[in-house]
Amino acid sequence: MNISLSAQNYKRIAMAALTRRGPVYAHFGITHRCNLTCKMCGIWRYGNEKEELSLDQVAEVAARMRRLGVVQCSIGGGEPFAHQHVEEIAKHFLDQGINTRLLTNGIGVSRDRIDKAIDYGVKNFSISLDSLFPARFDYICEYEGAWEEAVGTIVHIGKRLAATPGAMPTINCVVSNLNLEELPDMVRFARDVGFAISFLPIELLEDEKAGQRNWEARFIRYRPEMGLHTEDSSASMLGRVDAAYDKLIEMKAEGWPILNSTPYLKASKTYLKTGQFPAEGCDAGRLYFSIAPNGQFTICHRTVQQHKHFLDPDFETYFHSAVYERARMLEAGSCEGCMRACWIDTSHMFRTLQGFVETAKLTLSPRPADVASLDQAMGWARREDTPIVPERIEA
Repeated sequence: MNISLSAQNYKRIAMAALTRRGPVYAHFGITHRCNLTCKMCGIWRYGNEKEELSLDQVAEVAARMRRLGVVQCSIGGGEPFAHQHVEEIAKHFLDQGINTRLLTNGIGVSRDRIDKAIDYGVKNFSISLDSLFPARFDYICEYEGAWEEAVGTIVHIGKRLAATPGAMPTINCVVSNLNLEELPDMVRFARDVGFAISFLPIELLEDEKAGQRNWEARFIRYRPEMGLHTEDSSASMLGRVDAAYDKLIEMKAEGWPILNSTPYLKASKTYLKTGQFPAEGCDAGRLYFSIAPNGQFTICHRTVQQHKHFLDPDFETYFHSAVYERARMLEAGSCEGCMRACWIDTSHMFRTLQGFVETAKLTLSPRPADVASLDQAMGWARREDTPIVPERIEA
């Protein structure tokens, strides 16, 4: 979560910190359509333009979020630039004073559309990049040339937003068996191009048939070559996780631009080694919530759609009612947990002093003015003969 610098938003954040009842963050997946079929993601299978809200409906979504107290809305998908009006959608949220972030893969996105969004006032983008090996990233995305296109978009945004107050472009990196040893260099690359970086531990289906039983299996897939935790994880595998995350925690303390809080990094290490989610309570539906492309409200991505539609005339009354709070508590209390950074790290920010201080410090840090050129960024590409899928060494 990246905090806006407006006084009104700080007031909302302060109230949420005191009460943990104000929804300061929301994710709005404006489409499930996507131009990629990434190995670990299945959301693209559910893209349907006919189910997406109109611009007038989106404007009402933005207005309702403001009235509820939302400080930041992340606009994602699918791939949000698959929606022909994503720039105008972002503007609706900016016009409501909501700090707006676009979550994109940066592939196949024209510079003109990026510039239009920035000209409207978008200062925050999150771009997916999981490796410095082009062949490995292309394998993950199932798209030849994905690495070069994503890095080109990263450099363009980094140049446009260099030294811009309130901007925090961020690389989103999914941590898997494929890239553990690359994580420290991913941090160094991010700083070089003027970005922060966020690490998300991979979540996968446990078996090929889990999709028949699991609601969230609509969006995640069975990819054993990418997984880390198994019941018989070797000492070698556990050591790789320890080495990677111990280094990230060290770099975080040194001031490198890692967006995740230290409590979240520690929880991520535990999850990747044991499969255990954080034991702390969940604030889904209270500090944060999710809106689907058709406007359906859910407390988070994992839960079924059992609440009023966000554009229902009575939604705001319902959201503040005891009926909703009882349903929310039952839902959150019965969830097995997750490692979604936008959910869990937002809770860490409000539940731990360390998480709050670290997030505020990084957010308020001046944006670098001197960022890498395209040639310099492309120079980070690793092209040595290394297996795309690292061999598992059993101890």
